[in-house]
Amino acid sequence: MKRLTLYLILLVLSLSACKKIIDIDTKDAAPQIVIEGKITDSLIDQQIRISKTVGYSELGIYPKVSGATVTVSDNKGNNYVFKETSPGIYTNRMKGNPGTTYNLNITAEGAVYTASSTMPKKVLMDSIGVINNYFFGNERKTTAAYLADPKNEANQYRFYLYRNGIISKSIYVNNDRLTDGNNLRIQLFFFTDEERDEELNSGDQLLVEMECIDAPVFDYWFALSEQTGRGPNQGTTPANPPSNLSNGALGYFSANTYQKLSATVK
Repeated sequence: MKRLTLYLILLVLSLSACKKIIDIDTKDAAPQIVIEGKITDSLIDQQIRISKTVGYSELGIYPKVSGATVTVSDNKGNNYVFKETSPGIYTNRMKGNPGTTYNLNITAEGAVYTASSTMPKKVLMDSIGVINNYFFGNERKTTAAYLADPKNEANQYRFYLYRNGIISKSIYVNNDRLTDGNNLRIQLFFFTDEERDEELNSGDQLLVEMECIDAPVFDYWFALSEQTGRGPNQGTTPANPPSNLSNGALGYFSANTYQKLSATVK
């Protein structure tokens, strides 16, 4: 019995001696320019946003880049100068047209960044609604967008879902690589965080926005959606998604159509 007690004491001492504090040195990368720009087919104040990345310890604080020169031209000879209306936000009231290629040119902090995007043909949602899914015997209401995909055309779609004025944190993108020319029913599960989709309730107000985007912009959003997988062990290793911006800038420049539809959950 004494020998067993001695063994237990030695085991406890050996385990306590193995404790070691590991200090991880998280080195911050140099700041990078982030550009987020859209030209839509609506007559609105189109926006180009310019900011910078920050170090790991400064997450949530993204410096705005002021004093940049921002212009957009198209393949029809038109030129648009974007003026800074608030720190890091550059606007011009204009309307884009499907089939037109738009070229972005930015000079910021001594560097030049460019991008091009062609606005696709506009495809309209027929309607939005609510469908009932069954998971492990439980009924769950889900938003769905309905549209007819044009035949023999490459189409890419980006969706945004709002419930009672709150935007879902999920990234919704689709293309017609396997569904060309079909009538589509695209389910949009509502997420308020990175892990859990929330059930819709009767009386909820739904709003769905749809953009028809070109292939490079689709690649950007699809790569980003793959990195934000839901639940444990989902998603891919974090990396910068492919961007259509030059000179190492992060973000995207998109010329896209726009449509929105609303509905009420019954």
